[in-house]
Amino acid sequence: MNEQGSAQNLDAPTTVVESPDATSGISWRRVYECPSPDAFRTRHQARPEERGWIALDRTFADRVGSTPAFEPEIHPEIRAISLADATVFLLAATHTDPPGRIGHVAARTAARFSGHATVRMAGATLHAGEQVIERVVDRLMEVHRVLAPEAAPPEFEIAIPREGVGDSHALAAGVACVLALFGCRCRTSTAATGGYDAATGRFRPVPSATLGAKLAAAERWNMRRVMIVEGQTFDGITGVAPASAGDASRFWRGIELLELPADPAALPIRVVEEIADAPRVDALRQALGLYDRHVARNLTTTLEAVLEATAPFLPPRFDAEVARTCGGDAGADRRECLEESTEGSNEDECIDSILALMAADIRSRKHLHAGRSEEASAWYDIANRFRGLDDLPDGVLGDHLLYEQTAHRAVIAIDQGVLEDDGPVSGPHAVLGRRIADLDERWCTTNQSMQRIFLANTRARQRLYLARLELDVAGGEAALGDCLAHESRWASLLETYAEQRLRLGNTNLRRQENFWIEHLVTFAMLQDPRGFDRLAWRPDRGRLKILLEARLPWMERAPGDVSKHGAYDLLALVQWRWLADGPDPDLLRAAERRLLEIASATGSGEPPHPLPSIAGWLLRSDVDGVLDRPAIQRILIAAVNAHGVVPDASPDPRAGSIQRVLAHRSARILELEGVSDERGGAWSQRISTALRPDSLARYLHRIIEDPELMLARCPY
Repeated sequence: MNEQGSAQNLDAPTTVVESPDATSGISWRRVYECPSPDAFRTRHQARPEERGWIALDRTFADRVGSTPAFEPEIHPEIRAISLADATVFLLAATHTDPPGRIGHVAARTAARFSGHATVRMAGATLHAGEQVIERVVDRLMEVHRVLAPEAAPPEFEIAIPREGVGDSHALAAGVACVLALFGCRCRTSTAATGGYDAATGRFRPVPSATLGAKLAAAERWNMRRVMIVEGQTFDGITGVAPASAGDASRFWRGIELLELPADPAALPIRVVEEIADAPRVDALRQALGLYDRHVARNLTTTLEAVLEATAPFLPPRFDAEVARTCGGDAGADRRECLEESTEGSNEDECIDSILALMAADIRSRKHLHAGRSEEASAWYDIANRFRGLDDLPDGVLGDHLLYEQTAHRAVIAIDQGVLEDDGPVSGPHAVLGRRIADLDERWCTTNQSMQRIFLANTRARQRLYLARLELDVAGGEAALGDCLAHESRWASLLETYAEQRLRLGNTNLRRQENFWIEHLVTFAMLQDPRGFDRLAWRPDRGRLKILLEARLPWMERAPGDVSKHGAYDLLALVQWRWLADGPDPDLLRAAERRLLEIASATGSGEPPHPLPSIAGWLLRSDVDGVLDRPAIQRILIAAVNAHGVVPDASPDPRAGSIQRVLAHRSARILELEGVSDERGGAWSQRISTALRPDSLARYLHRIIEDPELMLARCPY
């Protein structure tokens, strides 16, 4: 703000003070040079004509809850200053007496569209402060535009007391940005301090040496909550109470120190839920939708983290219901759960049905991706109870709930061994078909056209695995037809729209090509299903020539840096080279190193899919014996050991998982490799055949009934 701002006439009883500049030339720089709000009265006494100090006193009494220095009867016509709703206070580690000062970052909805955030210095100059905010906002807009593609970056104002350098205003700017994008007001007495690493695109803690002065300033200005970045240290600061287990908060002299995530993608849900003052339900829905897209679906996000993040939107009784439903207990427990669900209907009336549906759906997806299809089905059933209780949200979020959930339900059915519906009308695959027909018959938005690809891929997967089970080439052709149905739109929808515009990390052209390779592999194995049981077997590439040439541009593409491949890209690469011309030894070794790195990073226990599958394909491809086969075999052994026979009356949580079916494939490959089991007997005998529900048990029986056909019939 400008030091030479003009004064308004304060004698009129209707005077509204809009800014410090409008009250005798008080600038934000002078405001934040004050050590605390107590100084406002002293400043006014020194210069009585500067009645703006009265307005400021009332402003901070409102925004930070400080004790007013001026009684209400003193110039009652002077009102509090109208600060932006999305105003977050920042903390500066100044070498002053007393140490530390505060400032603010304010964000407002942009008056007109701009490609980047506009930043105005309203106080002293913060060198490169604009660039820091621009980088933070660019990243947050990538996150936000997934559900709001037309959103514009907010306009920002930074006010600090004296010239400075640094980036510790980055977290405050990020919080203010989220608040402005969602139309929320910041809670009172809230400050933030945290930097930003442009190279990694993540927030970072501030040096602990600066934190003492910052906290001292926060205490003097009556800040009751200070946002910090996860991993913040407190070296040299006494009196910081340690955080309790599972709690993101610490306390220092009554001030809550709340850790926020370093990943900007995880910021919206935390800000809207914990920092916004009485957020609207539509803001919560959008924030939870962004959490789903950017965080929950990320392979590095743990199931426990997802359960914690979604807990505020679901009654806790559902956790107990799922635990009992998926515990393998008698049907009476299921009946008890349903009775309990009816009793909890009053509790359900207090929650938003769309939020509850979304939270349960997010949990369902995360369980499915963890191979826990039984729990995935249970959480989907809970989500389904909330369908239709409120209007479908508009836009991208509504498309997600209408179309992606349909695809999700069909994948759950596949993972429970239901590859065909019992009836032609109400089964998950029939519903999927109706959704596809609906989109085929309408003039679609860009997002709906992308959803059509997702739905077609899901039906392709169902048809593909049914074709494998039945050893049916015609079924495989029908599956390939679904996979390629919208190939002409792959580049525009998956590369331009999904990857470049919406920045969807798990939706891109490479992922679609990976899925296409799975169809090629199926056609190869169906040439000779029993021959495929021999790891040295190779398909007749002449019979695959047309299909291979159709993807020649992808075939000729350099594999890139294999050391940076994700698990699914690595699987597709090894499969493709096996199909096309066989991988060279150097590529095989690089793929082996990457597999072992990923496996090591996942820790002990059952290796997640698709690591055992990659291991099997590497062993199949290693015709020259250049790989460390025992190291690769250990991944398969771990997959088998995770599904050992459980003693009677003992809980068997993995009995509801498709991973148990896939473990039989790992066992078969170990047997073909000639790996001996120190316990004696076949590896397949180690694995329990107990599965839930009955459809999954029947599916496993079909797959393993003829050992020589098992590798060809197995899904995934």
